[in-house]
Amino acid sequence: MGYEWTIIRRHLFSVGRRMGLTTIIAIIGVGLGVGALVITLSVMNGYADMIFDRQVGINPHITVRRPYSERIENYAPIVQLLEKHPEVVGANPVIETEGYILNKVKDVGTVTSGVLVRGVDGIVKSSDIVHHITEGKMELTRIEGNTFGIVIGKTLAEKLGASTGSKIRLLTAPKDLTNIPPLRQYVITGIFETGFYEFDASLIYVSLSAAQRDLQWGDLATGIQVRLVNAFEADRVSVELRETLAETHADMFPTSWMYAQGNLYAWIQLQKWASFVVLSLIVVVAGFNIISILTMAVNERRREIGILKAMGAAPKSIAQIFSREGLIIGASGVLLGNILGGGLCWIQKVYAPISLSGDIYFINALPVTINILDFAMISALALLLCLVFARWPAKRAAKLDPIEAIRYE
Repeated sequence: MGYEWTIIRRHLFSVGRRMGLTTIIAIIGVGLGVGALVITLSVMNGYADMIFDRQVGINPHITVRRPYSERIENYAPIVQLLEKHPEVVGANPVIETEGYILNKVKDVGTVTSGVLVRGVDGIVKSSDIVHHITEGKMELTRIEGNTFGIVIGKTLAEKLGASTGSKIRLLTAPKDLTNIPPLRQYVITGIFETGFYEFDASLIYVSLSAAQRDLQWGDLATGIQVRLVNAFEADRVSVELRETLAETHADMFPTSWMYAQGNLYAWIQLQKWASFVVLSLIVVVAGFNIISILTMAVNERRREIGILKAMGAAPKSIAQIFSREGLIIGASGVLLGNILGGGLCWIQKVYAPISLSGDIYFINALPVTINILDFAMISALALLLCLVFARWPAKRAAKLDPIEAIRYE
């Protein structure tokens, strides 16, 4: 270890209470800036991942429809054609319509709620809703007689006062209201919880055959849902599928999820980097504290610097002493900020002390995703800023004339 490190250690930790206090304040300032950046980016990452997981995980990556939402007949060949694409994991026909659900609760009466009815066949092919089942199972087949199974969200189940095994009634509402279908009885076979209020409170799943029966449509569907290997390739794949369908089914139009929800996802990413730029100013302000501390140190140690240079210390060595001091302060602040920010993010991720009202914010708790690359990027930026801010007082110390420094002390 060279003499520079011995001097640095004495400067930062052994020379007077004032320098020790100002060093601690500078470390805390850098730590707060880094911690704020870590927490902000982690929350933005969590929200972006939540939007992606909920919107793209529950909803299909691509939906194939006819113009003006016309019904699709003889959809089996179309499904087979879509599944031949190398990037398509699976496809299945679907009926999406609005409905009205009712449940009789003892001592309360009839509880009702509007719902989005999704009639599906082979749900595993186009959605990961099965991974969000918390009670029961994804069983949509016929239970007994004309009664089919139904899967609903947890929030909706609580509102209806229902649970797995409960018998409820569903009224589907087609666009053609001249022929309103009758109320049908269903048995709740599963309850899912996505953490996304919009889905948990209004989305229900029934079998495709049950939806066709209720709507009195016969063997028809409103669309075909497609799931891809990579959801972010949906725009490109949808164009390729349109070219494929143009040969035999020119009236079929694939639409990617990015067309419907992509703007929201892009806005979140933009907000993330905008927040990063704004909060970086906190680290910049903390960096000015380093300039102040090191400038004060240079002024207080003019005599010591002069003696060192008179004894043969090179200007480069003098500059390194103060540059390294700034870097040590910055590294200590970065470590503190990472521990502080990472610890708070971990607590929120595991225990979720910050809860939100789902009907207002669409989620039940503040989402957090800890990304190691963000930690590394923030740490590198903070260290670079601290090193840059330390260069000016370091160069000033290196340029001191030893004779003038000793003469006036």
